[in-house]
Amino acid sequence: MGLFDFTKEGKGVSKQDREAPALILFFRRFGQHFWQIIVLNIVYLFACAPIITIGPATAGLTYVMRNFSQNKPVEMFKDFFGKAKEHFLKGIIVEIIDAVIIALAFFAFNMWTDSSLDLPSWLRTVAVFFIVWIVYVFICANFYIFPMMVSFDLKLKPLIRNCIILGMYKFGSNILMIIVNLVVIAACFITWPASLAIILTLPFAACNFINNSVIFPILVKHVATPEETPEPTEEEVIFKDRH
Repeated sequence: MGLFDFTKEGKGVSKQDREAPALILFFRRFGQHFWQIIVLNIVYLFACAPIITIGPATAGLTYVMRNFSQNKPVEMFKDFFGKAKEHFLKGIIVEIIDAVIIALAFFAFNMWTDSSLDLPSWLRTVAVFFIVWIVYVFICANFYIFPMMVSFDLKLKPLIRNCIILGMYKFGSNILMIIVNLVVIAACFITWPASLAIILTLPFAACNFINNSVIFPILVKHVATPEETPEPTEEEVIFKDRH
């Protein structure tokens, strides 16, 4: 019975897939893995329950969703927990950094918009614009950090640097992901509490699948070293592709 067999390998990339438009491929692969995405969404929520494990759990989810979106072989449960364990420390560090940045941004925004402070209006405007820009780059960098973490052998510093660069550079793709994720979040809030069943079964994994569908081709183009380039020296090697 193939419907709930979550351990079998994918079918590989057919000629039909190679020639199909990207949007057709997206819906085809999403439909192919729909039930697995639902199961993994539930597993992810349970894995995030201790809060501190959100980072590692996201690494595991991202690895599986990346492979689903690219039609690569994956053993769902084994790879989810395996990658969560492999990137446990790095995932927690990223989670802590995210929490600190969110807290600082919230504090800075409240401070600069406080009417009791006797500050010129132009200075407030510049400060708020700068905070909004930082938050935008922060959100966009977070789209890339876990796909890059599970795809390449990068240390934390170059990992964060590359994510910030892509967060600023790939404006169109970033705006697309922000809109899609905001629509999903808004739909869940608007339809609450009727949306509770959907929240438990779909949005986290589905959004991760969507983001990976957009992100992985960007990583291949801008981060991965093309095969035809000369072999770098030991000092020049920044990362190794994990596949």
